[in-house]
Amino acid sequence: MFKIIIKKGIKFIGTHIISLAVTVFLVMILSWLIEKWGFFAFSVVTSVIYFALFYSDGWNWGRLEGRPYNEIKESPLRALKASLIPSIIPLIFTILSATNISNPITTVIIKLWYFPFIGFYNSQENISLKEILLSGAVLPVITTIGYFIGTKNFSLLEKISFRKRKSKQNSKPSNS
Repeated sequence: MFKIIIKKGIKFIGTHIISLAVTVFLVMILSWLIEKWGFFAFSVVTSVIYFALFYSDGWNWGRLEGRPYNEIKESPLRALKASLIPSIIPLIFTILSATNISNPITTVIIKLWYFPFIGFYNSQENISLKEILLSGAVLPVITTIGYFIGTKNFSLLEKISFRKRKSKQNSKPSNS
């Protein structure tokens, strides 16, 4: 069981790195958005993508463990434990910032690590301890919620697509 938690925690770090790559890619594509409305609007877009990536990871894991014939009993606490592994990184950032050990390189790494949220911070130059901790808390919260909903096999996208299909079928003209 411990191996599963470690593997998922490492996978979450990989997902975070993927979200950073997507964010950097979006900077190039959505530079007009940044110029027109600033980093806040850009961060809304990137944080929605960030939430979706981690929600999806948690949901898929929960769906697998929530199956009735699965021998592993579902536990949202397991998802929380796995998502705390990547949360060690913001804890290290917090300790470095709180003890004033941080240097310009550390500040750049912190800004890069939380680049999807950069527009939400009071200052893009210095990210406060509170902002580091809040940004680090997003991953465990979203992943655990996704896991829990996945164990119930509830899919919002399936509900929306089913509703659209049903309305299309009802709107078809009959050939009588």
